[in-house]
Order: sequence, then structure tokens, then C-alpha cells
Amino acid sequence: MAGRRPARDRADYLEFVPAVRDPVEFADLSTRVATYLGDIEIPLFLDGPRFPLDASEVPYFEPSLVRDPGWVRDRPAGRGTTVIHRITPATLYRALVSCHSSMIVDSRLHTLSELQYFRWRNASTWPTYRPVEVALEMLQSIPNPNRRAFILATGPSAQTVDLEAVDADIRIICNSAVRDMDQLLAFRPNVIACADPVFHFGPSRYAAAFRRDLVKAAELLDAIVLCGADWAGPMVGLQPELRDRLAVIPYVRGGPLRWPTPRDPTVPPSSSVLTILMLPVALMLADDISIAGADGRQPSENYFWTHSSKLQYSDAMMQTVFDAHPAFFRDRDYEDFYETYCKELEALIRVGETAGKIVRGAAPSWIPALQVRGAPTPSSVVVSR
Repeated sequence: MAGRRPARDRADYLEFVPAVRDPVEFADLSTRVATYLGDIEIPLFLDGPRFPLDASEVPYFEPSLVRDPGWVRDRPAGRGTTVIHRITPATLYRALVSCHSSMIVDSRLHTLSELQYFRWRNASTWPTYRPVEVALEMLQSIPNPNRRAFILATGPSAQTVDLEAVDADIRIICNSAVRDMDQLLAFRPNVIACADPVFHFGPSRYAAAFRRDLVKAAELLDAIVLCGADWAGPMVGLQPELRDRLAVIPYVRGGPLRWPTPRDPTVPPSSSVLTILMLPVALMLADDISIAGADGRQPSENYFWTHSSKLQYSDAMMQTVFDAHPAFFRDRDYEDFYETYCKELEALIRVGETAGKIVRGAAPSWIPALQVRGAPTPSSVVVSR
């Protein structure tokens, strides 16, 4: 199913407008296009001047991604799609009156604009990862005679868990947990989940460091890398070492909360990697699920939530994400995001409980759904390692 795309005519080329103004804009645009579309072999037409590509012009990007994505100087034959990388009156007018399709990817405009790269790719190109049927077979092949799963997220309470005492056969981690070798060797996860277009699949130094650590962790542990299909498209091109480890689950909007099954191997998109991938896959594979490291958000916080300092990347690396994707953070309502997340987690757990499954809060958390299922309220979380 994930090996097939919805029916949509593919453009013969992409035309990027307007012409770039200076070396910084040229480097910025080239890097984004190389990251998101550099492996799909479609002509990329950019009229106007060219400049030498210099990674120092865009210090927030991974230097190895600051490259020519394959620009052509002459307009290719056939039907093109217009890609507006910077909004101007002229480009808006062109989008309104043109008979050709167009999309706006201006990263300054709105949190969703840059995500159009992924959406166009998903609608118009064949995926390079294996079908979802293979993904489910990979996941279901993990030995699990006791039907237990342990989910370890990246909140501060993850450091309080006695990992040696965990006896679940399905062990799932996510995100920046890949950088803590001590935890990885103690917990030995067999599934590593990631689902964020900015932090995991983007061109920033942070995202590139995460992908390098992801490869190291997956190879060390012989783990499956679990992704959602909305953003996973560029991953094989960026990290070909992961091709045979990727388990990509399609998102389908609408319908009830659920976990993947052979009959319907999809999940509805939701707020976080816990609700969109980790818990659905745990519910698919196990009947008794424990969750730790999902600390939630205190009322005094002004970000998504607090991460374990041992698992998070440095402030300097975080700044590269903010600089690379300004609108993603500028337009975010963190309180509304968290309220939605808590509701989704409660609803998904109830779906599991209706099917006879047990979900436990296995470490301190502010999240109501976990508190009523055994997680104590955090006070002063003492790091045990």
C-alpha cells in the first residue's frame, strides 16, 4: 500500500520562482531542494543568476547538504509545476492566473509552507522505501511470546527507569534517545521511531546529527526504524544505509483512532510520535504496554515540553533548527498543541482498553491519561544514572 501513490499527473519539471537575489538565498534554496527532492530525478528549473555555493552563507544547515540539487538553466519541455520559494506580488499573481499547477514553499510564510515539498513528493512520485506490507512483517517478526511492550520516550523521567528490570520483548524508543549510548545498550530497543519533518527529515545541522546518530543506533542494535509516510520520503536518499531497516506506516486522515493491521495498515495523523507511531505499533504487537519518559508539560513551560538533558542535543544545535525553520516555531501555539496531544493519547488508550489491552504509566508524568493509569505526578525527578 505504501508502495503506491494516489493517482495524480506528474509534472515534467519544477520551475522555482522568483530568481534568487544573492548568494545566501541561492544557498538556502539549493540546500532545501537538495534535501527534500534531490534524489527523485526531476528537472529543476531556476532562471536568473547563479552564485558559488558556500556553506558559510547558511550556517544553520548541514554543510554536506549545501549543494547543487541539479539546477538546469533552460526551461525543459513539457508541463511544469511552479514552486514559489519567496512570496512577491509578481509570484502571487502568477500563481493566480497561471494554468499550470503551483505550490508555495516560502519557509518564512507559515509553519505549513515548507511542508509542501513533502506533500508534492508524496502525491507525485514513487516512494523509495519498501511497502507497508513489508513494514508490518518486519515489526511482527520481533519475538514477543509474552505480548508485552515498553515505550521509553525522551522526557526527564526516562532517566529514572531501571532499564535492567524491563522484561518486555517489544522495546520502543524515539527521537534524540539515539544519542545516549549508555541507555541504548542498557535498554536494547528493537524499534526506533521518528516522525518530525523539521527535527528529523530537514536540512538543519540538528536534523543531520540526529540522522547520523539514528544510523549508528539502528546498526548497533539491529533495530527497525519506524517512520510515518508523510515525511519519510527523503530518508532513503539522505541515509541509504537505512533502506532495509525502514518500516514506514501510511497516514490516512479521518476515521477512528486505531493501530495498523493487515486489513488496514494505516494510522490517522496526530500530534506526536507517541500517539502517531509508538503507541499504535505497541498496541498492534502487545497486550500489556508500559510508557515512561512521556513527562508532558508543566503549566509554566513555554515550549512543547521538557526533554531529558542527557538525551537532548545542545542549545547551539537546537538554534540551527530555529534558524532553518522560523515559521514552524513562530506560528506554534504550544498550549493548544499540548491540550490536543493529551486528548489524543487518552482516546487512543481507551481504544486499546476497549480491545482488552492494558496501558500503564511507568514513570512520573504530568499527562492526565498516564496519571490515572499509575504514573505519579513529577516532583523533583532524581536522575538515577
